[in-house]
Amino acid sequence: MEEVSTFNIKKTLEQGATKLVNKWQFISDKLHEDLFIRVINQNVGNGTQKTVQASFNSLFLGGVDRLVPLMNESFPELGLQAENCTEMNWIQSILFLNGFQTSEPLEVLLNRKTIYKDFLKAKYDFVKEPISDIGLEGIWKRFLKEERVFMIMDPYGV
Repeated sequence: MEEVSTFNIKKTLEQGATKLVNKWQFISDKLHEDLFIRVINQNVGNGTQKTVQASFNSLFLGGVDRLVPLMNESFPELGLQAENCTEMNWIQSILFLNGFQTSEPLEVLLNRKTIYKDFLKAKYDFVKEPISDIGLEGIWKRFLKEERVFMIMDPYGV
């Protein structure tokens, strides 16, 4: 069975999330064809402790032994290490990408009830040019004013 590797590295604004998201925009569509990285940006914390967190969520078709050197070459700023990664089979990665624990039985995928308790309004936009640091900082300011908000960035390429 084909093995895949996943990672989910979280960085806050204080840990340099803006620079990492900016860099990701320029490289995400040029990464190795076996590597997919999306970024999930959301506000976390509350009150004066509120910040923005960028989660670099990845799926790689192959083992950690290939993934880490590939990431060190293409996106070293993220600082990926082997201990950040989890190897699993392909079907377990479907659990991972959908918010389940990989130890859960596969039958949870057949459950038609949502695991999310809240409903949300969503809007999809296709960004044709990378968002500048200043633009991202403006987005983060709006994030911090909201109670709960998130933005998923998928690399569709050009």
